[in-house]
Amino acid sequence: MKVINKINKALLIITIILDFTILFGLYAQILLGFTQLCIALYISFNYKKLEKKLKYQVINYWIYVIMYFSFFTYILLEEKNVMDNYIIMITTIIIIPMTIAIYFTIMLNKIVNQNEK
Repeated sequence: MKVINKINKALLIITIILDFTILFGLYAQILLGFTQLCIALYISFNYKKLEKKLKYQVINYWIYVIMYFSFFTYILLEEKNVMDNYIIMITTIIIIPMTIAIYFTIMLNKIVNQNEK
């Protein structure tokens, strides 16, 4: 689990650095998101081993992910002028996913610390 945590942290740092170039940052976000979803699935399959507080955090993570994908799908499919509104675009494509990624990294760090005990 420590190795997974280190890989996640490295991908997060690389993504944050690449976000300054915007285009490469978006590609890095796709890789980071896919990696974190795979890790979250692994954690969800081992859900019973977690402390109660961490179980709630895993549930919250999945709620955030589902809400984000629902909102993102709605924005892309329903809103015709979304490409004209840069604030909504930047928030939807960069800020919200990175916020969820940081939340996941903090949660994963707590899970690794729990497993060390």
